[in-house]
Amino acid sequence: MSPTKQNAAARAANVNLVKSLLRSGEGARALQTIGDRWSFLLLRDAFLGARRFEDFRRLTGAARGTLSSRLGAFVDEGILYRAPYGSVPGRHEYRLTDKGLALYPLALSLWNWETRWSGEFGLPPRLVHEACGRKMHPQLTCAHCGQVVDARDVSFEAGPGARAYGTKVKENRRRRSLSGTPAAGVDTTMFHSIDTIGDRWSGLLLASLFLGLRRHDDINAALGIATNILSDRLRRLLSAGVIEQHLYRDRPARYEYRLTEKGRDFYPFVMTLHEWATTWLRSPLGPALRFRHRSCGHTLRSRMACSECHAQIDPHEVGVKAGVDWRRTRR
Repeated sequence: MSPTKQNAAARAANVNLVKSLLRSGEGARALQTIGDRWSFLLLRDAFLGARRFEDFRRLTGAARGTLSSRLGAFVDEGILYRAPYGSVPGRHEYRLTDKGLALYPLALSLWNWETRWSGEFGLPPRLVHEACGRKMHPQLTCAHCGQVVDARDVSFEAGPGARAYGTKVKENRRRRSLSGTPAAGVDTTMFHSIDTIGDRWSGLLLASLFLGLRRHDDINAALGIATNILSDRLRRLLSAGVIEQHLYRDRPARYEYRLTEKGRDFYPFVMTLHEWATTWLRSPLGPALRFRHRSCGHTLRSRMACSECHAQIDPHEVGVKAGVDWRRTRR
């Protein structure tokens, strides 16, 4: 077999592998549950102490119907629960369950990305690890060796759950951008990251790039995504500087899409999403995807650790050190 045919065969095999991993995988199930912009904003505010419907509505800017739908879905999924408050019957607030609290590493990964790459919307507040008393940056580390996890030092393989395509991804009817002029009182923290990857297809597209797919047709075949939607998401990631194009054929012009440094910084988001789903959205067949940390040779189990004392971060032990502008936004 010629080198060209060998390369084509290897690429086709990788497409089929990624197809089985993404369509039945943990990430796809997680994105069905929390993979839209309003869900990410609700999680942001729940972790920052919002409890009541009107607080969520003011901080997210979501329409009442949209907000009611997302809160109801989170309650049905066991991420939030309703707790009564006050003396008037029927009043309740929304609190995180253990399943919801387990999403804290995901929220921290977006905070990290936003801290480094945020532009017009400004930086989120600084975090203080109350266990050690220092300002910190959360770090995704290997639970076995304690090293910071780098995507280039992680390999993957199919698990038993990759045998069946159990998840069909549904596209949102409307994909509203958050980057316009926000209404008074809306908290713009995290808008850049959520505008970039705040829908199911963008999350799966990002995962396919981390799993080694680079060409439009290969990604299309693996995800089963409509070509116009794929083209739109690729343009969005290109515009955000998350990916870049590399010409691999002149006539006609054909490009590969590769992650930039800004794009590779989304790896903790992809990993924490996968691990949350592995624990809380288990498939009876087992995991579809397994990762191995090459540095220590163990199956990768990650944790979010404090950059200063290196202890695992507990959401109850994190304080917020906010600037003046951020405090004014959240009133």
